[in-house]
Amino acid sequence: MTLCRSRQDVVAITAGLPEAHRRLAALSIFEIVDAISAVAHHWVDLTDRQRHEAATCGLAPETTFLFSHLTQSHLLALLKSELGDPAVLDDFQPRPMGGGFVRAFGPRCITHLFPGNIPDVAIVGLVSALLAKSASLVRIGHSNAALLHWFVDELRKVHPVLADACVLATWETEKREVTQAAFERSDGVVVYGSDETITAVLPLIPPAVRTLFHGHRVSFGAVAREHCRKEAAVAAVADIVAHDQRGCLSPHLYYVESGGPSSPLHFAEALAQALGEVCRTPPVVSPADAARIWQIRGTLPLSGGVVFQSAGGIDWTVLYDPDPKFCLSPLGRTIWIKPVAELSDLSPHLQPVRPHLQTVGLAAPPERLSHLARFFSENGVGRICPIGTMQRPPLIWHHDGRFRLLDLLRFVDWETPEDSSATPAQPVEQGQIHLRNPIR
Repeated sequence: MTLCRSRQDVVAITAGLPEAHRRLAALSIFEIVDAISAVAHHWVDLTDRQRHEAATCGLAPETTFLFSHLTQSHLLALLKSELGDPAVLDDFQPRPMGGGFVRAFGPRCITHLFPGNIPDVAIVGLVSALLAKSASLVRIGHSNAALLHWFVDELRKVHPVLADACVLATWETEKREVTQAAFERSDGVVVYGSDETITAVLPLIPPAVRTLFHGHRVSFGAVAREHCRKEAAVAAVADIVAHDQRGCLSPHLYYVESGGPSSPLHFAEALAQALGEVCRTPPVVSPADAARIWQIRGTLPLSGGVVFQSAGGIDWTVLYDPDPKFCLSPLGRTIWIKPVAELSDLSPHLQPVRPHLQTVGLAAPPERLSHLARFFSENGVGRICPIGTMQRPPLIWHHDGRFRLLDLLRFVDWETPEDSSATPAQPVEQGQIHLRNPIR
């Protein structure tokens, strides 16, 4: 990892990226997939010494799930789901409709500003760039440094061309001239961070550079009355403890319907018991967040709420609050439980956070899933999944409602003389389209 103190440092460390991109672009996409898959298998192998060394740097157990989804079958599924034919990244391929040919190109170099709280995000972003055949300049932070270094080191053993296309660096965000220099050396920019971070860096990006922003997002859970029982509370623990709630997929609260086999208050109690069985060490929180946790613990009972908390510290906190207002958690395994009469009446409470909604973890009977999925999607939610899987999205999910690869790519259409003289495709008449397994 290189420390960049000036614009000249950025120029120096990126000097080799044009050649690295040329060599990367010459590879078959299937060769790239195989190399990434080989590294993923190294991590999943429990006997791998370097994986254990990296794990001592504070990496979360969820990292193993991530690498289990960076194998050949999952990577090819991602490429096919977004591109149809992955070979479109290698050369012109026939268009499936309309004649002619098409080819896709990724940016020659992408500058990535990844979040410092979730290392897995940086790995997926770097993999996406490699699949787009783009070289990368990655600004890394303390929390994702170990995993990124491990990944690039393993890439070098498997396929040095891929590793040469990944430059890891760090610099102070206050040094705007360094950030601007990094953007100017790129054809693409990917930025993760708060809305304030995105606003600050936007003027530094040249107008012609392709940009992809991932701003502040919040997630929550929803429990239908039929599933208001201990099993749902136990499943929710996995969503709460992963990354100590620091990620965009981490739930801030759970809305729980009344009128089920158990009350929302009993659900909160069951969740507290389940957290107490799992959380035996303090979470990673800032002093300010720790102070807020203590403050809420003291004030919530004064307004009619109930607090369930770990003994002697802030290992975990469950806040039962009759007020259905959407509340952000101070994180650190602190979760709100809000009773509601009907989940489908939540629109007014979701409206203030609608632009930032990411995922809802849903526990509901099969006969209600379709209705609730439509309701939450119409109210701004970008992903709906079972409770207990919020922190484990499949590789093909649409992060922030976007494509992983398509948003990075530039497509070239090649229309031949034969195509221009061909008979236009016949319009599809009513009744010719048949849907398989239509949604009812």
